[in-house]
Amino acid sequence: MEALCSVSAGLWLVLGGVTVYLLYKRLTRKHVNLPPGPRGLCALLTTLRAMKNGTLHKVAGDWSEQYGELVLCRTVMGDFCFLNSARLVREMYASKDREQLTNDRPWLFAGWFLLYGFKDLTTSDSNTSPDWPQRRRLFHQAVKFYGDGVERFESTTQTELRRLTVSIEDSAGEEMDLEKLLSSSLLCVLTVLLTGQCPRPDSDLIQAIKDFDAAVNASFAPSTDTMLATFPFLRFLPGTSYREICQKLLSTREVVMEEFFTRQKESHTPGQPRGIVDIFIDEQRKGENNWLTDDNIRCFTIDILSAAYMTSLQTMKALFLYLLHNPDVTRKVQQEIDEVIGNKRPPRVDDRRKLPYTEAVVMETLRYSSIIPLGVPHLARSDVIIDGVTVPEGAMIFANARVLHRDPVMGDRPDLFRPERFLDDATGDVLPVTHSRRQSLLPFGIGRRSCPGENFARTRIFLYVTTLLQKFDILPPVEHELPSPDPDLYTNGAVMEPTPYRLIFRPRD
Repeated sequence: MEALCSVSAGLWLVLGGVTVYLLYKRLTRKHVNLPPGPRGLCALLTTLRAMKNGTLHKVAGDWSEQYGELVLCRTVMGDFCFLNSARLVREMYASKDREQLTNDRPWLFAGWFLLYGFKDLTTSDSNTSPDWPQRRRLFHQAVKFYGDGVERFESTTQTELRRLTVSIEDSAGEEMDLEKLLSSSLLCVLTVLLTGQCPRPDSDLIQAIKDFDAAVNASFAPSTDTMLATFPFLRFLPGTSYREICQKLLSTREVVMEEFFTRQKESHTPGQPRGIVDIFIDEQRKGENNWLTDDNIRCFTIDILSAAYMTSLQTMKALFLYLLHNPDVTRKVQQEIDEVIGNKRPPRVDDRRKLPYTEAVVMETLRYSSIIPLGVPHLARSDVIIDGVTVPEGAMIFANARVLHRDPVMGDRPDLFRPERFLDDATGDVLPVTHSRRQSLLPFGIGRRSCPGENFARTRIFLYVTTLLQKFDILPPVEHELPSPDPDLYTNGAVMEPTPYRLIFRPRD
């Protein structure tokens, strides 16, 4: 036994020495014209502190003021590159000469631990998963962003919104928890799209999904994921948030997958899809996509549940909070709804192009809140030359949305909520996509790794906002304090969360 322990100790000593040597070689590897940024022990301690406190996006913002548009932080944990302008993000992620080098993913702990070893779409890439292009193509086909997919989505959403408005009318005039109202409603829409059935708002499944998404949001936060990827043993340490998060991930995942995949597959009738999960199961049984495993389908379901639910919920919480703090904006949205739609029919998807001010409010919310401040990191597959400097191979690359969305190109006072910045002063129409402000608005990313659910997300937010403001006035709470709209006060996560709050819905005349 002593001999075995001696061998084990020796092995760990050798591995430790090799690790230190490799880190030393990487950090001392000569590069020409590295981007400016913090280095050395100070950079390491600042980064570790930011990860522990969940403030990496804020520290990155401070670095942008000191070092400029392109910042490279070098530590023994790795190289962290921050892109602080929309121009740089576009050139790095979407230009023909660089996109092949920058659209892979770094090794993300959540992708390995939660997503069955990178069987998903978000954390995998074509380098580690040769079938990644087929995954993305099938994912797009299944959700059917155009044609009958949009019609089915609109019908499902309007049905749920009718239920939601009746529920609000029953408690009109009372203070309501907006997050509780919206979360159950959004999850109903998603479960219908995934499985064809909507659970009761008070069902155990709804609460299980909420718990699961909260754990996913915590684990995917850059601060948490980087710490667990660098020090994976943290998930075993008793009394730490890392252990608690990992345990919660696995326990809630099993409950959700039992309902959304196992039972769905057991009751599946070939060729008669009830929802998106059935479409994946049909494709699997065809045999044409021999790479499509049960774990892939589970991960596609997680991709939809996590991304579609959490981002829409927090964006709408932010939007209504801004409206409560800016009642003049609310009145303008309602006036536009009254003039274009009236009160005789529910808003439809094709009304978006007829309501420029409302669309500008959604855009400004996406800009001002920047609820995914650093996005999902990319990986430099090899050295990448940009602006005359070299981003080194292996660097994790972050699009710093919190900074680039407050670039002076956004007009006067980018620190304030002003929907008019996205409207043409002369015509009142939404600025064209070629305008510099539209070009600098990148809440869903850009390039091959941009969010595939952007269209559904924008449409979902539009239908909820217009339907609720068509039916109700919104008033701040009387018995509770209305929190500040300042995004710097949001709760840390992969998706930043505005402080929960209450509001009053009052039926409109």
